[in-house]
Amino acid sequence: MKTCYGFWDGEPFDLRNASLEELPATLNIEELEFFDGSNPVDAFVSHRGFIIFNPEVSLIKVLRDYWEKASENSCGKCTPCRNGTALVYDLLKKASGDKHSLSEKDWKLIEEVCTLMVESSFCGVGQTVPVSLIGALKFFPEDLKKNVAYTSADQYSVVTAPCIEACPAKVNIPRYIDYIKESRSDLATGVLLRNYPLVGSCGRVCVHFCESACRRRKLEGPVDIKNLKRYAADSLGESVDHLFKPRRSPQNKPKVAVIGAGGAGITCAYHLLLAGYPVDIIESKDRAGGMALTGIPQYRLPKDLLSSETSKVIENLGGRVLFEREFGKDFSIDDLFSDGYKAIFLGVGCAKGTKLGFPEDEGKIVGYTDGIDFLRQVEKSVSKERPLHYEGDTVIVGCGNVAMDCCRTAVRISSGKVSVVYRRTEQLSPADPVELHEAHQEGVSFHWLTAQKQLVIENGKVTGLLCCKLKVEGDPNSRKSKLTEIEGSEFVIPCSRVIAAIGQKLEKELFVGADKLELGKRDSIIAVNENLETSRKGVFAGGDCAVGPRSLIEAMAQGEKAAQRIQEYLEGEKFSFDKRQRVSDMIKSAGLFDDAAECKPVISTSRTVIPELEPLNRTDNFEEVELGLTDDQAKEEAERCMRCYRVLLVETANPIGKTAK
Repeated sequence: MKTCYGFWDGEPFDLRNASLEELPATLNIEELEFFDGSNPVDAFVSHRGFIIFNPEVSLIKVLRDYWEKASENSCGKCTPCRNGTALVYDLLKKASGDKHSLSEKDWKLIEEVCTLMVESSFCGVGQTVPVSLIGALKFFPEDLKKNVAYTSADQYSVVTAPCIEACPAKVNIPRYIDYIKESRSDLATGVLLRNYPLVGSCGRVCVHFCESACRRRKLEGPVDIKNLKRYAADSLGESVDHLFKPRRSPQNKPKVAVIGAGGAGITCAYHLLLAGYPVDIIESKDRAGGMALTGIPQYRLPKDLLSSETSKVIENLGGRVLFEREFGKDFSIDDLFSDGYKAIFLGVGCAKGTKLGFPEDEGKIVGYTDGIDFLRQVEKSVSKERPLHYEGDTVIVGCGNVAMDCCRTAVRISSGKVSVVYRRTEQLSPADPVELHEAHQEGVSFHWLTAQKQLVIENGKVTGLLCCKLKVEGDPNSRKSKLTEIEGSEFVIPCSRVIAAIGQKLEKELFVGADKLELGKRDSIIAVNENLETSRKGVFAGGDCAVGPRSLIEAMAQGEKAAQRIQEYLEGEKFSFDKRQRVSDMIKSAGLFDDAAECKPVISTSRTVIPELEPLNRTDNFEEVELGLTDDQAKEEAERCMRCYRVLLVETANPIGKTAK
């Protein structure tokens, strides 16, 4: 459908008027024309303006619907937004009714209220909702005041924010921060529990995509969202599992088996149990947590906390966690269906490390291992209060977050030096900058623009790593730039251990032929469709085993989605069209949050510095390094949140979900 007219980033456009036919340069119109499948968008409204695709649409009704959503979501803390949204919505409702008439005085009042809201509201709702209406009043007053009979078949609206869109789980971040401002950690934790139970755990190890999107970064730096999440759980006075009263397993619905007690499996089981389904989690280890258990060291994530937010929560909700039962060895998918399970979720992760591609990879060389096995061995020893101790120097190859966990762990158990070898520069390292900083503080040395060439072995033991220096050809700030060896630059790093931390993969040997599961992407993951269905009916998969090695928050988001799809499958329903995800896709593809609007002036407040264990006190123990925010620090940091909420509305020509593929 051809665009008719609209207002975007301060610019009007109107294909009915030759002088206004040019679209604003910042409007990616083609990304907004259809919502689901071939279902045309009649109208679209956001914080940046409005677009009317269908000339039969009533502009006044579209904006009335938009302001209705705004009035429902005004927090009420400032008068301009609290009273303004209600007043304007009532007037727009009146204008779009049967009599559809407002006096010029009423229209003038709407304009004044809109201007006041933009200039003096505290948060994003009040500051941005009036933008479209102001543009309509200024450039399209006749269309605005003209009422037509046509009504769009369907609509969908969302209140979101840049930080929410950046979060894989779509956690309502400003809301839980609001509750921390009010000293209500219980309610803040409740917001997070809508998405997953690992609140305190994720608050420690989350990769915080949200902070990269935080608009406060344009000022003194992003809000410390991750540590506020941790504070919400830590300040409860009890672990999260105590918030759930023990209940019996539901018996009136089909039972589900979840294979793997990692982030994806626990979250999937959690949502299914809350929906009333009996769930058994089957785990190969003796404790729950998956890679968060074995791959994240104790100094970052205490394992008692992890246990309280995983197996204990599941058991309180009536689920069972069956430990030390290995998939592919002790049971198969066929066995589970024979035992009466009606649906199965695979959350087995990517628990197999990758070595360096040397001839010795398949052999048993003393001192040569991958990062996953190394961290697993250390965690097992620490949990039994018998920490390993290594003599000599250690070299870690790679510079992602697993490599950081490996080098910082090695510092704690080694008598010698710990070095990291990485083929690119520090600026291009995929590791969390905070982890890099901590590694530097703890005495790890780094060899940048360095590549490994060969293990140095004597009598079946590692004695060094032969390396060479590299030079960048092309843009030094691009990971795509070619690297070439500098002639004559070879050197040996003497060491007793070489740890390969360059990746991890699926243990494909788990999947016996009878299970009939297709693998994808060079057999490194399980093949799934957009609904997380595998090639076998009734079997779903999510997390690392379906998308490749990712973060805990991404795994939990997959687990929540899988639970929804499994419910629909068990209830015999057609998989629903994911309207919320579609809006996120539109935001991303159309660059709706890429606007260059400046942050309104606020009182300058620096980001809170998290108290930490002193570097000198870390090297011979696994005590938690980050000590968390105090009550005063948490409230001060929470006040830095500017509540950058944005309201978006889509109206469609056909009912949503009827034309989706």
